[in-house]
Amino acid sequence: MMNIEQIDNTRILISLCDKDLEHYRVTFENLSLSESHSRTVLKELMYHASVKTGMDLKDKKVLIEALKYEHGCLLLLTVSERCRKRKVYRVKYYHDSSVFSFANAENFLSCINALYHMPFEPYSSSAFLYEQMYYLVLRTPSPLKANYIHTIREFCTPSRHGTLFAAFLQEHGTPLQLHHAIRTIGKNLS
Repeated sequence: MMNIEQIDNTRILISLCDKDLEHYRVTFENLSLSESHSRTVLKELMYHASVKTGMDLKDKKVLIEALKYEHGCLLLLTVSERCRKRKVYRVKYYHDSSVFSFANAENFLSCINALYHMPFEPYSSSAFLYEQMYYLVLRTPSPLKANYIHTIREFCTPSRHGTLFAAFLQEHGTPLQLHHAIRTIGKNLS
């Protein structure tokens, strides 16, 4: 059931459930100003919002933002009388962390030496010592390449941990090299 709520003197929130979207014959994916049917639906929703809240939307600049949720979508209407540059917020890319453990220093250093001589270097690498185990933490903006993984698996123990364990190591482990571990340690091994 559609719900219209005035948040403040410039914003209106419209909640549309799946039945509302079905009634208007739109989906979240095709709800766009570039498509004529969607544009008509959005104008109708703006009219209902104007009537219900008493906020005048005619001849005003209105920013429409849509957010999908499990059983429908939310539309946030922000009214502006004058043209001003709006703030744009950029979502930082989430970097995935992979943690590899090594039983001894020899395997750890051999792995770093092999990785140092490969052309690809991860976005960030750190090295830690925790409970007599050596750990290599790799943070990459994309999945690790297969040849990189195969090289690491030649030297590491079978366990592989993720982002949560990487944070644990940073808090409780002894840092061997916090930044660019492969480059820094590898350079000293060569």
